[in-house]
Parts: sequence; structure tokens; C-alpha cells
Amino acid sequence: MNRGFEHYYGDEVRRLFILGGLIMLITYPFFRSLINVPLSFSVAGCLVLAIFGGLTNPKLKWVIVLNTIIPIVAFPFFQYFAVYTYINLPPAVPLNLAFFWVNQILSIIFFLVAYLSTKTLRGALFPDRD
Repeated sequence: MNRGFEHYYGDEVRRLFILGGLIMLITYPFFRSLINVPLSFSVAGCLVLAIFGGLTNPKLKWVIVLNTIIPIVAFPFFQYFAVYTYINLPPAVPLNLAFFWVNQILSIIFFLVAYLSTKTLRGALFPDRD
């Protein structure tokens, strides 16, 4: 497998983007009543993850930059919903508990993507350094 350059983690970023997008796509109908974001925004978010997952490769540095920006935006978004749910919604309601865990899992996924894409960006911008 040609990884492109040292510290290239694009394959892992791609897999995590697709995993996050699928989780969002599958769970959205169940949590619609708890999400105060328009449907078009949620669908567009899933599509953006699929598109940038598909574009990810070691030769397109602009994609690597955007692959670093996307999780920096997504992580706090999902972590906010997880913490808000934990603090403000009764955990005895199964939907609330599931919503908390889905958001927590998504925030962990995007936290990992932020780390891996930052390492990839560093490797792309500074190839001669460890």
C-alpha cells in the first residue's frame, strides 16, 4: 500500500468520515425531535463527509487541509449535544440516553479524525521533519 508520505493517515481519516456519516444518516430519523438543525444541514453534513472521504489522497493538499478543518468543527458540535443531553434531558427516557451515546461516539470519532488529519497535514506540509 502506497501511503504517499510518512505520517499519511488519509485511509484512516476516510474510514472514520464514512463511519461518522453513516451513523449520522442512520440515526437522524430517530433523533429528529431532539435536533434543532434543519434537515438539509444534516443531510449536507453526511454528504460532505462522503465527498471529502472520497477525495482524500496524499497529492491533494487542499483536501488534507479541509479534512483537518471538518473535524475541528464537527467535534465540538457533537460534544456540545452530548453534554447538553447529559445535563438537561432526563436519562430515564431511552431516546435521550441513546441520543447522548450517539453524540458521544460521534464526538470521539471526530476527535480521532482531528488528530489523524493534523498528523497528515503536518506530514504534507513538512515532509522532511519527524
